Amino acid sequence: MENSFVAVTHDEHRRRGMAGMELTAENISALKALVYDRCHLSFPRGRESQLRRWFTQHAKEGQHRSFEDYYRAISTKDGEFERLISLITTRETYFFRMPEQFDVLRGRVLPEIINGEGKRAMKALSRGESYRTNLRVWSAGCASGQETYSLAMQILATIRYAKAWDIRVLGTDINREGIEVAKTGRYERMRLGKTPPQMIERYLEPRAASEVWVADEVKEITDFQVLNLRDLPRMESFKNYFDIIFCRNVMIYFDLPAQQGLVSALSDCLRPGGYLFTGEGEVLHLYEHPLEIVEEGESIYYRKAEE
Repeated sequence: MENSFVAVTHDEHRRRGMAGMELTAENISALKALVYDRCHLSFPRGRESQLRRWFTQHAKEGQHRSFEDYYRAISTKDGEFERLISLITTRETYFFRMPEQFDVLRGRVLPEIINGEGKRAMKALSRGESYRTNLRVWSAGCASGQETYSLAMQILATIRYAKAWDIRVLGTDINREGIEVAKTGRYERMRLGKTPPQMIERYLEPRAASEVWVADEVKEITDFQVLNLRDLPRMESFKNYFDIIFCRNVMIYFDLPAQQGLVSALSDCLRPGGYLFTGEGEVLHLYEHPLEIVEEGESIYYRKAEE
């Protein structure tokens, strides 16, 4: 890569406001390849100018003076690479996004799971065995946590005697900075989006004029972890584990082979009878999978067959 960057003079550096370097098309291709190799994120040609802004901003923040210096840093220093990933995967999000899916969750999916768990509990009791009803939910690609907390709120509002259940809602994202925000449970009011008023009243505590804090009872059933969805060994540990998975507007960052791999992995992570919700435009007809398509109103979601 010796000749793959353009050196600039001191005056040019001040005029351009950059970190002593200018990215070429070859540089952008090399950086995209590095990101793809490390975490399989893919960016179409239409986003070249946006990528250039991200890479330039990141290089400027690190005060890198040449492309080689910058490339070496993000290739060898995990912290540098994580900061880059945080920059290019930051997404605007809010509570109860795509409310029609939460309507389906409340009106059909959770009642079916509750009924199934009740039957399993009765069978166990009839055999003289103890059984605690449980629910496992995964918000995959949760950004800064609003989706995860929305799921937890909907579950608490729907299940009677929720404290008698073992409920865990996991939020994961590749963006470490977003996960740190999620752990605090503190958000600007502008992130409330289409949150139903009763949810705000029960589960979100107003703090100052522009901030809300997630209630402790919601935080108690949630966990947050940094996770790359292409980390197949970690995904393998979730096999047959989740009753519900929300993975929305995540596949757009992957190319077709990686999308197929993700759909297969998510299917494996569902328990028999479990449900998968994807984002708008992320219908799964292009991929091989064992899931049944379910249409309800304006919502399309997927169910794994019972064994």
